[in-house]
Amino acid sequence: MDRFLKTSILLLLGAFLFMRVMDGTVLYYINQRFVLLTWLAAGGFLLVAASYYLVSGQHAHAHSHDHDHGVLTWAGLLIVALPLLLGWLVPPRPLGAAAIGNREINVGSMGSLASVAPPQSGSVLGLSAGEKNILDWLNDFQRQSDPAVFSGQEAHLIGFVYRDGRFADDTFMVARFTVSCCVADAAPIGLIVQWPDAAGLPADQWVDVTGHFEVGTFNGQEIPILVADEITLTEPPAQPYLYL
Repeated sequence: MDRFLKTSILLLLGAFLFMRVMDGTVLYYINQRFVLLTWLAAGGFLLVAASYYLVSGQHAHAHSHDHDHGVLTWAGLLIVALPLLLGWLVPPRPLGAAAIGNREINVGSMGSLASVAPPQSGSVLGLSAGEKNILDWLNDFQRQSDPAVFSGQEAHLIGFVYRDGRFADDTFMVARFTVSCCVADAAPIGLIVQWPDAAGLPADQWVDVTGHFEVGTFNGQEIPILVADEITLTEPPAQPYLYL
């Protein structure tokens, strides 16, 4: 029984990692450059499971019945199996608007980039965007001191909706998370969007936004604001994060 349980857990760990890579949801947790390592880990678990089953079987036949090597206790089994159970039972989801409120956010002002704590309401905001993606626009904003440089430039981007008490009824932030290693170091960034029906967009809804920049003021800063010409609801992309 002990041999069977240990082998089964190793097989299930390997299968779990394999499935997360195959369905793409591993990118909800790690930077894409670590996918190969996840493949290797999945294969490693499967190989260890197979070798353990074979070696432990041969080892058991080679020893007398009164020779005790110990057994896997139920407490030990639970500790090892708990992460696996949580991984199977909790549906994988990318970070969204709910994760912004307890994180600092990069706010791009013209010619500078500052890291600021969440406002008193407990929510936060940020800006940038593009296709160029959100991060590309943020970098462009840093290189300019005059927001009027971006007036009339068109942008197309995908992100999720974020709003707090500072947003007027016709504005929201289209946001993404940047990831360097994994979701533990994820940081939110976004672009302020002006849209007549912004108040009707639910938080966390992913949207596809097409529009053009105009100079506007938000939270006391003069910044490029994306005036939306078209917004459509969409599903999260296969790679929901932007990678540093």
